[in-house]
Amino acid sequence: MLLDLPSDGEYHLSQTNPVDFLVVGTAKAGTTTLFESLSKHPGIYIPQRKECRYFSCTQGEFAGPGPQYANNVTRTLEEYQELFKQAKPGQLCGDISPDYLYYYQNAVPKILSEKGTNIPIIIVLRNPIDRAYSSYLYHVRDGREKLSFDDALNAEGERLTENWAWGWFYVRGGLYAEQVKAYTEKFERVLVLLFEEDIVTGQATKKILDFLNLDSVSEVLENIQTNTSGYPKSRLLHRVTTRILGDEILVRKIKDVFKMTPFYAGSRRIYRKILEVNLKKEEMAPQTRQILKEKFQDDVALLAEYTGLPVYEFWRDFR
Repeated sequence: MLLDLPSDGEYHLSQTNPVDFLVVGTAKAGTTTLFESLSKHPGIYIPQRKECRYFSCTQGEFAGPGPQYANNVTRTLEEYQELFKQAKPGQLCGDISPDYLYYYQNAVPKILSEKGTNIPIIIVLRNPIDRAYSSYLYHVRDGREKLSFDDALNAEGERLTENWAWGWFYVRGGLYAEQVKAYTEKFERVLVLLFEEDIVTGQATKKILDFLNLDSVSEVLENIQTNTSGYPKSRLLHRVTTRILGDEILVRKIKDVFKMTPFYAGSRRIYRKILEVNLKKEEMAPQTRQILKEKFQDDVALLAEYTGLPVYEFWRDFR
């Protein structure tokens, strides 16, 4: 879905806030894939720290288990400017932060205040049932989710009360209608993509480059699939991989320095490959899928009404 795309190519409202376009979500819908592909384009600069978390205005004091990334937020404009200081003249600066969609009540007013209505906004949505399960498996993969999927769904209210990070809200994170409406009503340039139609088929990157009035580059258009989730086959191998090769122990201490070297990208590819080989998929129980369908179906109907997206074509659960 493309809303009112002008052709002037002008993105900067001011010289203070450096960002030129935003990918605002949602999580587990291909934003990491977009980060990997768009970062290769010579006309785009995206910080190595993929999720800047500036416009969501969270305090970074979340409860719950896991690494500190959920609490690693950008609080000031000066910190935000620092993330983009290596951008070259003429490059468009992009911020890919999936929490901007969930925290739309914070993000939309701040974006309007600092960037105006003309900044390009990109949203990627996924069947909320599949997104919920993928988000759950992501936490299982990293050894943080200890509950069964059904128990985790039942624990969502308690986790919300205890101020866990939004990624643990498998249902609330997939209630897109009001989130998307807030952006499409307030901004002049909004591109809404579907994971099943655009990410899986590899069309998303070209659509985004066209949206940003940038030329396509062949090496950018490859369909990169990253950030795979699932249950570990070998818990020992998984523990070694995530805690020693991942962010928990060694790399966390040297990560900021290591990112500046040419070895970082290759090491991340090897890390993801080891993870993927050791992961297995298990289908969601049919009764759980039906329960989630009932939770999401009214919101999906509203989303279709607000946007005209072909959700019923690609999200078969809701036909």
